[in-house]
Order: sequence, then C-alpha cells, then structure tokens
Amino acid sequence: MTEVIGASHDVMMRAKHDLAASFRAAAMHGLNEGIDNHFSLAVPGRPDLFLLNRFGPHWSEITADDILTVDFHGNVVGGEGAWETTAFMIHRGCHRARPDANAVFHTHMPYATAVSMTVGGFDTRIHQNSMYFHDRIARLPYSGLADGPAEGDRIASAVTGGATVVMLDNHGVIVIGTDIADAWHKLYFLEQSARLQVLAQSTGQELIRVTEAVAQLTAQQWIDDDQAAPKLFAAVKRQLGWLDS
Repeated sequence: MTEVIGASHDVMMRAKHDLAASFRAAAMHGLNEGIDNHFSLAVPGRPDLFLLNRFGPHWSEITADDILTVDFHGNVVGGEGAWETTAFMIHRGCHRARPDANAVFHTHMPYATAVSMTVGGFDTRIHQNSMYFHDRIARLPYSGLADGPAEGDRIASAVTGGATVVMLDNHGVIVIGTDIADAWHKLYFLEQSARLQVLAQSTGQELIRVTEAVAQLTAQQWIDDDQAAPKLFAAVKRQLGWLDS
C-alpha cells in the first residue's frame, strides 16, 4: 500500500524503525504480553494519523514493516495488515483527546500491572525512580475490554489532565511520551519503580516515604535531564543490535 501522508519518507521510515525497536526492547525486558498490547506514535505533521503495530507478530520479531499508518476512522492508509480492536480504540482515543501525546505506550507489564491491582496503587514517594512520576499519575477504574469507541474514549479521558502515566485498575498501564525515546524511558523506569515497590511491600515492613517537597524536587530533577531518554533508548537499541537507518 502506498502512503500519502505529508511527512517525508525518511521521517516516516525513521519513526517506524524506532517504534519497531521499542517493541523489541520491551520484549527483551519482559514488558510484553505475547502478541497483545500496543504502542502508537502520532505522524509528524499529520495530527489525524498515527502509527500502530499490526496484530499478529510477537514483539520480539516486529520490524518497520509491521507498523501501520492509521487514520481516526480506522482506515489503514499505509502498511499491510490489520489492527486489533482494543489497540485502535485506546490509541485513537488518546491521540484525539490529547494532541501533545505523541507516543502512547500500553502494556500489561507485570510489576506495574500488579500495583494497579492494589488499593494503595503506585507510590511516588518511596524511591527516587518512583518520584519521576510524582504528581503525574492518573488512575482509572476497570470497565471491561475497550472493544468500542465509548470505552476507548473513557480510557482516553484519563490522559487529558497532563498525566504521563495512567494506572488502569485491574488492567495495566498507559505511558505518554513526547517521542518514542521519552515514552520508552518512562515505561522502563515505571516498571523498575513498581518492581521495587512490590519487593519492598513483600517484606511486610512499613515503607519509608520522603516529604512532599523532596518528591517534587526529585520529579523536577528527572524532567530537567533531557539527555537521559535519548541516551537510554540509543543504548537499548545497541543491545538489540538495532542499527539506525
């Protein structure tokens, strides 16, 4: 299928290449759930289009050819294959509801999902990694599979307040990034933070929490380091043997 989208061929290929790399990186770190879950990226210069993985390939084998270009009506305007229903509904909803949500990553990664199943939820004051997300977490009760527009839009409503992470109760997580590297950085450290929380809670001992002021300070320090995300993503691509093109 020939793509007619406005963004240059080189820009589109780089975007697909990096999005495919993020899937393989997620599989390498055990953040995927077989062939399910999904990542998307807004097409540069075309707010009505987004890139989305086709349904079928295992994340460890995804390539740029497995990335579809999709419009908000569900039409595949670039690439070969079909999208999975919940993938389209969730990502269409998020991109429409929040135009600055360039990269939208959704996983059922184990530790963050485990935390989403607890009453207390994700604690942003117990470790410096978790403080990255302080005041940037939204939470949404579970309401069934996102098999239609209504549920996709309901999930998307949780991202409109500026949250960078949505903890989907009894379900998984959504991570919002300014680009692929930023979304990957957040996804990685969210799971690391959740893993430490689960381990700490498993001791049965009372957890040490920093003050609100310290949590806010540390969150800003994370944000101010604008080189961390691209450097981590470049490093994980080298681990994959994934050469930039």
